[in-house]
Amino acid sequence: MAVDVFISYAIADKLTADAACYALESAGIRCWIAPRDVLPGMDYAEAIIEAIEKCRGMLLIFSSNANRSNQVKREVERAVHHGIPIIPFRIEDVPPARALEYYISSPHWLDALTPPLDQHLKQLASTIQILLDRASGQKSVAPLPQQTPVSRTPQPSPVPAGQTPSSSSGQSGRGSTTASPQTPPIQTPGASGIAGGTVAPAKPKTPVAAIVVVAIVLLLVIGFVCFGLVAAYVVSQGLKKQQVIVQAPGVTPAFTPFKPITPPAKPQLSEAPSPTDVAGAMAAGGAHETQGDYQAAVNDFTVAIQLDPKNADAYSKRGNCYKSLEQYAQALNDYNAAVRLRPDNPDFYNDRGIVYWKQKQYDNAIADYNQALRLNGNAARAYNNRGLAYYDKGNSQQALNDYEASMRADPQYADPYYNRGLLHYYAKEYDPGISDFSAAIDRDQKYANAYYMRALCYQTLGNYKKAIGDYSYAIDINDNFLDAYNNRGLCYDDLKDLASAMADYNEAIRKNPNYMLAYYNRGLAYSEKGQIQDAITDFDSAIRLNPNYGRAYYNRALAYQKQGQGDKAKADFAEARRLGVTSN
Repeated sequence: MAVDVFISYAIADKLTADAACYALESAGIRCWIAPRDVLPGMDYAEAIIEAIEKCRGMLLIFSSNANRSNQVKREVERAVHHGIPIIPFRIEDVPPARALEYYISSPHWLDALTPPLDQHLKQLASTIQILLDRASGQKSVAPLPQQTPVSRTPQPSPVPAGQTPSSSSGQSGRGSTTASPQTPPIQTPGASGIAGGTVAPAKPKTPVAAIVVVAIVLLLVIGFVCFGLVAAYVVSQGLKKQQVIVQAPGVTPAFTPFKPITPPAKPQLSEAPSPTDVAGAMAAGGAHETQGDYQAAVNDFTVAIQLDPKNADAYSKRGNCYKSLEQYAQALNDYNAAVRLRPDNPDFYNDRGIVYWKQKQYDNAIADYNQALRLNGNAARAYNNRGLAYYDKGNSQQALNDYEASMRADPQYADPYYNRGLLHYYAKEYDPGISDFSAAIDRDQKYANAYYMRALCYQTLGNYKKAIGDYSYAIDINDNFLDAYNNRGLCYDDLKDLASAMADYNEAIRKNPNYMLAYYNRGLAYSEKGQIQDAITDFDSAIRLNPNYGRAYYNRALAYQKQGQGDKAKADFAEARRLGVTSN
């Protein structure tokens, strides 16, 4: 079915995109938005391309997230390729990145920079409707689909959700792992300023006498204007001289030269003073912690503790900051102090349990989670975290029981679904794993690791296009997700799209020049392209970064063979055998 508007957005802006979709469809404008309109069983990338080809316009939710989104760039490029007009809806005051600026520098923008968003969405809907009417000459009317109310799942407290498995240990041949809007014109092919078939009315002839009268009046007006300008200039010069006299009172300008008055010095900006009361110190620490400046927050909470040594919350919050800084010994000391002062607070036990878990003290962690549950703390969080500790102790069944207890305690909590998905993945139960990672994503649209793990399941099952879609979502959320770039490159490689594969390996290396797997996989890609010396150079880099990576030696040996360097090939084959690699 043809649609009016394709909505392009970065996954981090999904709430705004959903709100825009609801506003447009409430106005009778057909929308296509992922993942809602991707039919079950349909290839994700194919669904995107098909929808763009059928739409009459693209709504781009523009923000810094969109700037970083490779998926958005591809969608915009496809729209331009098919001559689809693009309406940027700016929700953040940032300039477009170069890759987007090339495509959207000419259209006008709709701004939604100031609250409330609803007012801008109403204007957006009416503007797009006008543009669509202009393009087609009639209003598009469609039955409204059933809408799911847009709601935001509260972000869970920062607790461990299991580690994303590193795919580098595999034994495969490759290393995997609100301002007033400006109306943007929608252009349609072949459209002109006057609708086809419309005849412009003939202009009446103007009498000559009227032209003469108008010319005389214009000359008089011009003369008065010129006189006024000259008079204004003379008056302004007189005012300037008077100002000089006023600035030097008591002095006759004819005998004493004027000395310009030095403007007062600008006040020096001083740093915000350190808080001098407990409430101020706690507030400052909370603000710094929210901003991610954990060391500054530590300093603030230290002031609070100095002013009130029995403030359990100050110890707990400083412990949280030390934990974020991975200074676990200091964090443990602070949690111990908080527990001594307030032994009835279940959150203190749960947070201390996380530090014990980070330090691989699993029995101590489990004991703390048990105490948090006895005190009726956040049961979902405590069960989930205890499950992680049991899993790392090697008790997968108890871990599974705890994850499911966490789900029952809070069915909207995403982490236990993700962690149960990991159990399925490691047991090679890929379809149940996909279901659990999907459940985690349903509860938290920004769960990059869940997209990554679902992609890994799809990749293992050979569904490379779906894997590419999920790796792309993970990268949209976290553009430094190196494993996602690497594995997406492998999927492109399996689809014989070497150019896209090379682009992903290049990006991973650009972001981290010490990322060994990208060099190794790019070396394999160079070999497939017949660029043997480039392949050897990349295998050299992989071996430099990991001298015990046997596959790099093996494939470098193959490359040396192709160059006729038998001695070097023989030495590399020997080293690969020593490291346990005898074939690809």
